[in-house]
Amino acid sequence: MIKHEEMTLNFRDSSSDTENRDNCLKDMERFYINFWEGAYGDKFKNKPKPQFNKLWRSINRIASDINDMELNAVIVSNSHEATDDGAELLQRKYRNDWQNSDGPEASEIATMEACVGGFGATKWVAKYEDEENPDPDRQYLCAEAINSACTSVFLDAGSNRKDKADSRWGWHIIRTNRKAREEEFGVDIVSFFNANTHHRVINNAVERQTEKDIYLAHYYEVIEKTLTVYDFTMLNGIKITAGDGIKDEAGNSYTREDLKEIREIYAEEIGEEAPTTKRKIKYVEYALADGEKYLTKPQRTPFKRVPIFPRYGYYTTINGQEFYCGEVRKQLDAEMFHNLYASNMMSILNESPVQKPIFAPTQVAKYASSWARANVDDTPYLFADPLKDDNGNIMASGPIAMLQPPQLGTGHAAVGQFLEQNLMQSNSTGQTTTPANTSGQAIQAVNDRADDAYLPLVKNTIFAKRAECEAWIPAAQKLYFTNSMVIRVQEENGDYTNVTTLELDTDADGNYGNYKNNPRGLYTVQVKKGEAYKDTIEAKIQSNLELMSAVGSDTGAGQVIAYENMKLLNKDSNPMIETISRYAPLDIIIQSGFPYEPQNEEEAQYIQMKMMQMQQAAQSQQDPMTIAANAQMMEAQASVMDKQVDMMNAQTKRMDVMIKAEKAGADISIKQFDSRMKAMGMMQNAQSMRM
Repeated sequence: MIKHEEMTLNFRDSSSDTENRDNCLKDMERFYINFWEGAYGDKFKNKPKPQFNKLWRSINRIASDINDMELNAVIVSNSHEATDDGAELLQRKYRNDWQNSDGPEASEIATMEACVGGFGATKWVAKYEDEENPDPDRQYLCAEAINSACTSVFLDAGSNRKDKADSRWGWHIIRTNRKAREEEFGVDIVSFFNANTHHRVINNAVERQTEKDIYLAHYYEVIEKTLTVYDFTMLNGIKITAGDGIKDEAGNSYTREDLKEIREIYAEEIGEEAPTTKRKIKYVEYALADGEKYLTKPQRTPFKRVPIFPRYGYYTTINGQEFYCGEVRKQLDAEMFHNLYASNMMSILNESPVQKPIFAPTQVAKYASSWARANVDDTPYLFADPLKDDNGNIMASGPIAMLQPPQLGTGHAAVGQFLEQNLMQSNSTGQTTTPANTSGQAIQAVNDRADDAYLPLVKNTIFAKRAECEAWIPAAQKLYFTNSMVIRVQEENGDYTNVTTLELDTDADGNYGNYKNNPRGLYTVQVKKGEAYKDTIEAKIQSNLELMSAVGSDTGAGQVIAYENMKLLNKDSNPMIETISRYAPLDIIIQSGFPYEPQNEEEAQYIQMKMMQMQQAAQSQQDPMTIAANAQMMEAQASVMDKQVDMMNAQTKRMDVMIKAEKAGADISIKQFDSRMKAMGMMQNAQSMRM
């Protein structure tokens, strides 16, 4: 890991462009705290400030729709070594890590911040299973939420990818208690935001250091190393890798002198230098930092990229610079226009709607108290003297003028009509998804629609979900599938099971080794909309009901579908219902005469028994010739079923023999390896004696 001084310089570069962050923060403050902040509020300082919160409801609906979609990351194999079984095991483990950490909450927070301000984020962390007794070989992955990502997440300024997978370093800034952290680390702590680390405060209203609270940084740095692999197969059957420690394929460690000596022996015995290949590896180191120093030693994590994943609202890159915003930025003018119109209307309503007469002082001088209490006493009439000139002539017998109440002008009426049309249009566009357990046709329609006003928000959420899962896969392969262990996984229906990793088995090429429950190779990720894992059963039931409506419930196919739904609805595992739902469809298939291949030995025996029962029933009703013919046919079918069962048993025995043979071969290879190592030791001893 680089020095703290260099790290702070990198942070200054990564945090120098703050225009996007400032705008994002302002939008979030306006949305959550005070919508009348800024120039709008200054102009209407002494006027009513109503808030109709139409934008609030609109954004809440958008974010809720996206969260209700429960976007599901699907892991698929992407190399020769990768298998579908490995992808399924990774899928089950990913589901467990995501659901049993802060994954759902972190995703909801990131989506909401992306919809409001344009930028949210989530992150993965590796934790010890036992924090009191940390063991690097016993860790697990969990997702964590990031609040106010626009002011707390900073990534490499030189990163060009949208998901920041190419970022060389990253920072997650947290606010914490000064006294508690100083007691924990036993040193004086300086806030990470200071003159050395941050030359421009993101927002002047944000207080970066107080006597009670300070800011620290979770710092992540990507380390790249070039490894050299020495192939000593022709000498002793091993390969040794140097560059990140010196180890062989079995994990045995060597010193530099050991490696040098083995290379010399290889050159002497084989007559040439050992062949070498070079490859690069990446891993991430983590440390907690304040403004002057690292508070923890650098720790190696299982990740290959910075485990912070930005989630954007609306995103684009113009002239090499990225810009992002949320719904507040796009709908602010319309919302404030509506609030300003309402403020003017409320100002008009504050004025008296009654006409007021205007008199000369001499007309009401004698009746001033009556006029003053007119509204209080609800006086039925009031007096006023006529207005006379100097000669006593009456100039006006009543008020000299009338004060009219404020009127709604034509401009206000036009604005009101415009706002009404605009709001109707805005509220009628945009539909992100349908409920997860809706029909298959509805889900397909949502997946295929192209006129969605909020589709960019959904797409950017999908990109972020894919990046999260892609970063999790290599970390999970390192933590869970390097050594044999028992891990907990979550099934598609939500149940939990335990799986032992790296069990002995044969691979697709017939090799014997730790291949069972070992997802080797490369995997990729697809994110799909529709039902999530917990709604899969409900979705299957709904799909079966649609099939039943198509074929009819009174048909054989409809009855088979009904029994399938019975099995899906049997959540309490009632043995009677389970038995009926398993064997009743077989009765329908046998009676219909459709060809059906038994899926297991139990089904084969049941079908054979039912056919014999049908044969006996037919014998009691048919003539002798027909009975004899049917008996021969049933016996032939039963014989075929017996042969199928025998073939299954024979195949099982052959597999046992093959596995035993492979194991014996592996044992022989191990003994040969031991013999070579002993020979190597004897050669070394002989060499030392000659010296």
